[in-house]
Amino acid sequence: MARAAPASVRAVNIVSFLTAHPSRGFTISELAQHLGMNIASAHATLAVLCDSGFLIRDPVHRTYVLGPALAATGFAALEQHPAIEAAIEQAEVLSLELDVEVGLSGIAGTDVIFLARRGPEPLTSSIAYVGDRSPLLAPIGAVFVAWDDDVSAWLERGDVTADRADRYRSFLREVRTRGFSVMPAIPSPDVTGAFQRLRSEPTDSDAEQNLAEMLQKVDEVLISFDELSDSDEIAFKALAAPIFDPIGRVLLSLSITGSEQPVRVDRIRHLGRRLAKSASIATRRTRGRVPGR
Repeated sequence: MARAAPASVRAVNIVSFLTAHPSRGFTISELAQHLGMNIASAHATLAVLCDSGFLIRDPVHRTYVLGPALAATGFAALEQHPAIEAAIEQAEVLSLELDVEVGLSGIAGTDVIFLARRGPEPLTSSIAYVGDRSPLLAPIGAVFVAWDDDVSAWLERGDVTADRADRYRSFLREVRTRGFSVMPAIPSPDVTGAFQRLRSEPTDSDAEQNLAEMLQKVDEVLISFDELSDSDEIAFKALAAPIFDPIGRVLLSLSITGSEQPVRVDRIRHLGRRLAKSASIATRRTRGRVPGR
């Protein structure tokens, strides 16, 4: 693999960071601090991005925000990826039918990126915000790797122990059989804090490792139905179902946000099957192919 040029890495990091924080602008000092750049390098990169229209600089507050040229880029990307529009249509249908928040995520390099949300704001914290990224490390993004032949990179990035790796592989087999994954509500403040640290300091070399360590300290980060009855109750963070591309890879994921309140297992099964149906419709409408289970 070719080595990335430092200037291109800086440009990608700046655009990704501003995309994930669209509610405000950032000064050059703030961007340099969050992204681990020196001021001179950040200044040169920001100048090029502004000249191209990808960013705009506020001359009064001296802050940078995304520019209109990226809107054109986004529209062009939607034309080239009709599965996104089909998935958003299904998210709208599902959110109205079930009165729940439905999200859409995809893969962006080595991250899971949140693309869209539809439906009411949940009583608990939302699944994410548009542009939000999470590293694709075990157990995050299980729905994206459940149909892969080799998940070793996913497990290694999550710094998973051998015993837990066996449990994760067993869980992925269940996901393939059911057609959707279930992530429980994780009340651990350490995990929440680790996510916040990674989002605010995305280039902090220790932030991702800290998140992986915190996730491995939580006893149950994925739910198996093998030992549960329909009348059992569990609280879940999210249900997720895959949308496949024409060669059978998981391209996108539809998800339903859970609540802090326990829900009967039979209700979760019903929601998961309905979610998987919507994901299947989006797959068919864009000529995707569901691989063998």
